[in-house]
Amino acid sequence: MGRVVKKTRFSFPLIASIVVLGHASVIPIIAASRLSSDIGTPTLTAQSSPTPMPTPAPLPSGVIDIMLLGTDRRPPHQGWRTDTMILVSIDPEDRIVSMVSIPRDLYVAVPGYGKTRLNLADNIGEAQYYPSGGPALLRATLEENLGITFDHYIRIDFQGFVEMIDILGGIDVDVQCPTELWVPNMKSPGDYLLLRTIPARMQHMDGELALIYSRCRGHTPVVDRDRRQREVLLAIRNRVVELGIPGLLPRLFELLDSMQRNVQTDLEPAEIVSLSQLVTQMPPQNINQRTLDLSVAPEWTTPEGAWVMLPDRQSIKELMVGRLAPLTWEETALATEGVTIAVDNGTTIEGFASQMADRLRSRGYRVVEVGKDDRLDHTETTIISYYGPGFTLDRLRYYLAVSDDNVRYEQDWLSRVAIRVILGTDAQPSCP
Repeated sequence: MGRVVKKTRFSFPLIASIVVLGHASVIPIIAASRLSSDIGTPTLTAQSSPTPMPTPAPLPSGVIDIMLLGTDRRPPHQGWRTDTMILVSIDPEDRIVSMVSIPRDLYVAVPGYGKTRLNLADNIGEAQYYPSGGPALLRATLEENLGITFDHYIRIDFQGFVEMIDILGGIDVDVQCPTELWVPNMKSPGDYLLLRTIPARMQHMDGELALIYSRCRGHTPVVDRDRRQREVLLAIRNRVVELGIPGLLPRLFELLDSMQRNVQTDLEPAEIVSLSQLVTQMPPQNINQRTLDLSVAPEWTTPEGAWVMLPDRQSIKELMVGRLAPLTWEETALATEGVTIAVDNGTTIEGFASQMADRLRSRGYRVVEVGKDDRLDHTETTIISYYGPGFTLDRLRYYLAVSDDNVRYEQDWLSRVAIRVILGTDAQPSCP
């Protein structure tokens, strides 16, 4: 039997956030600035004196695992699915975060309820009054089938996701791969319609577009949606950091109302404060991303003809063990070589060099300079190496898909960097 899990709704004003989105939504954790003493929505007046911010709770010495759940729940309908499950693991000591996407289509044995897709476990637990509810049954299912467990959970639905992003003023998503957004054709069940194509660039999205971008499945690889969900998660985190307290305060009560209606968690306010402070201070390169893809959960067809994924427990265990590793082998090699890089924008695309520099830094490249080229009409990306060939140059050429003809070797003893990248309109990094 699962351990007792306390389920609470957010009943406090919000200031900073840790956020993850889902198949049907994004899952936010927004840290409290003050805690209402009431269970319901607090009554606020101009004369109200501010309630002190909850004292941050001491973080445990070990890794903290939080399961972020996104559901397609639409009241008053009782049936729903948990179509996003992302395990966020936080190492307070080494200040590393990992996000592991767990596919909804994993075919598992739900304790006491037979075999089915993993995305039904949470709903079964709620509908059947499982002790401590749906999250407890989901935990038991993951532990029995995959050897994965978690300490806390946060759950959000469609409406909460859309509202939160709109209240924040939209988000800038670093779209890493060109994406066709296909939506179901309501006039022809089973068919899809192409809504629009999103190019691989920084894209501003409101809540509705971010929801479609994160949910879209048609005509995309099996785990592509997991990557897009994590892109949106990071975009929301970046937006919260960008706004800071001055920018979030005017949105405080709207966020409070939305979270009160749409979010459930078993985290205490003081714990949320501690975790939000920690995560929003972590640099992007300290956030590792993983997916349980077909290499650890091959596809299979059930006797009833349903497409599912069969989890390989040993392979998943190996992936989970390395989820908080500080550096990959590639990042270690890049750090050892220590080559400095400048990224210049050779196009009229606003912010292109900054976006690409952030991507490179998140992969371990040592970008120390961002600027503009003298010309802004480059159609092809060029790499200039002042130090000759090497590991960093080879990996950079591969990642940016630059042809041999566009790699130049020059001598410039006055250069402050070893490699200069001049971005052209063709710049299209390799998709993850």
